[in-house]
Amino acid sequence: MNQVVIEETSFEEVLSEIEENSKYKRLSPKEKTWMTVPEMGNLLGLKKTGRYWLVQKNYFECREIAGQMRVNIASFEKWYANQVKYQKVNGEGPGKNLKKWSYSISEVAKMLGISETTVYDLIKRDGIKTVTVDYWIRIPKKSFQEWYEKQSKYRTQKDREKDKELEGATITMPEMARLLGIPRRQVYEILKNSKYSHFFETVVIAEKKRITKESFQKFLEGQDHYKLDSANDYEELSMEQNFSLANYRRKKLAKTGDRSKNGNLSYLTFDEAAFLAKVSRGMIYKWMDDGKFSAVKIGNISRVKRDEFEAWLEERKGN
Repeated sequence: MNQVVIEETSFEEVLSEIEENSKYKRLSPKEKTWMTVPEMGNLLGLKKTGRYWLVQKNYFECREIAGQMRVNIASFEKWYANQVKYQKVNGEGPGKNLKKWSYSISEVAKMLGISETTVYDLIKRDGIKTVTVDYWIRIPKKSFQEWYEKQSKYRTQKDREKDKELEGATITMPEMARLLGIPRRQVYEILKNSKYSHFFETVVIAEKKRITKESFQKFLEGQDHYKLDSANDYEELSMEQNFSLANYRRKKLAKTGDRSKNGNLSYLTFDEAAFLAKVSRGMIYKWMDDGKFSAVKIGNISRVKRDEFEAWLEERKGN
């Protein structure tokens, strides 16, 4: 009798084929679609009274099956994702869908860095649309965004950081008045005057109009009537004997708001040296590399030795 030898790999293939085609093969268990009320209660950590109270509210589908009340799992999960009052003992937190389209009062308060009481005041004052879910007031994200874009006083953390950067590049009306040594009302007259208004660019931060430093600088350079008030000079700037250099430093200070960007009685910035010599900054570097004068490093900042530079500049003019 001849025996057929089946290789191990072939045997596995044959067995797999038999199992696949057999009418007696094991079926995969069906996904559970219903649960008992006690099971639902255990999910939420509720006692008997709380479980049946929830069932009676008809928040999700319930049906009597084989003489016992059952809860439809799909409808229960849908309800759970759209409420925030009940929390599962283990597993995903509530309100997944609710949080996709709305904010709680506490979330808005945290975003804007204000109290919840202030949020309620804003809802009442500005007519922000709200919805009530399980006795909790929530603000639809669309409604919040519409309100947010119409005002500039209340800002999110992200926008507050942007505003802070923008504030550094702008000045207020009172600051402009102080810089020019004029009354505040005169600043408004300047901004309205067609002779000067084209110089200015303004932005609104926290519901206050501010002037960009760049446009204020253009105003200073584009007309001769208004100048920076010397009363704003810091001590060393007020001691500066070179009038043109002092005025250059005043404008630089008005633009940057940072004294460290200016030189002093002993040292010049490379921009100041270029201004005095009426050449480019690159030429200053070239002359310095050629040994015409020297520079020193103060911290992370390099400065030109003023006495050497001015002496060389006078010598150069004489030749």
